[in-house]
Amino acid sequence: MMEPAFVLHRWPYQDSSLLVELFTAEHGRYRVIAKGAKRPKNPWRSILQPFTPLQISSRGRHELQTLVAAEASGNALDLGGTALYSGFYLNELIQRLTTPYHAVEGLFDDYQHTLSLLTQVDHVEPILRRFEWQLLCHLGHGFDWHIDNQQQPILPAQAYQFIPEDGFMPIAGMTQSAGVQLSGQDLIRLGAFELSDQRLLKLFKRLMRAALQPYLGDKPLRSRQLFVQFKELP
Repeated sequence: MMEPAFVLHRWPYQDSSLLVELFTAEHGRYRVIAKGAKRPKNPWRSILQPFTPLQISSRGRHELQTLVAAEASGNALDLGGTALYSGFYLNELIQRLTTPYHAVEGLFDDYQHTLSLLTQVDHVEPILRRFEWQLLCHLGHGFDWHIDNQQQPILPAQAYQFIPEDGFMPIAGMTQSAGVQLSGQDLIRLGAFELSDQRLLKLFKRLMRAALQPYLGDKPLRSRQLFVQFKELP
């Protein structure tokens, strides 16, 4: 039985094979050995690439499976420049935050839809912020945009500080202390994903970085570093 999949990453394996990390609809994220995939005439060589929709099957009783069949189910998504690095960022988030062989209902569809959106727009930030939020929700780490951490409704005139893994804490007023602070009015707009305002978009980015940090830990994201280097190119 074949299932939909995308390649998250791949590495050379022995002389002629590849070690491939897959993200699948039915079994989540896991790794396979694609035997002979590095050989010039092997049909897997060209399709086992990130952002190509696949149908795959594998077998094995251990954590590392063997790829049995793979075929492209559509054309490779046309990602270039900022969109390409954004795709690598999505892949790294899934690699870092999901558990092998644990399918998360709805996450594969949201990932595929997000990749499709990246091919259609020039401004990727709103798309990335929405996916970060969707990912947190799928993993059970979402927070409530409408109720503070004392179970009271968010008030437009109230100031709040975001507490990772806890939510929004009412504060007496904005200060210069560390952390993400915002007005209730801005919080309500963010909860409605009103991201056309550049100031709100930057605030949302700070908020999502703080929300993701407990689960990503201190290890830097490689895709983020590559993106910074890309933007610095002449």
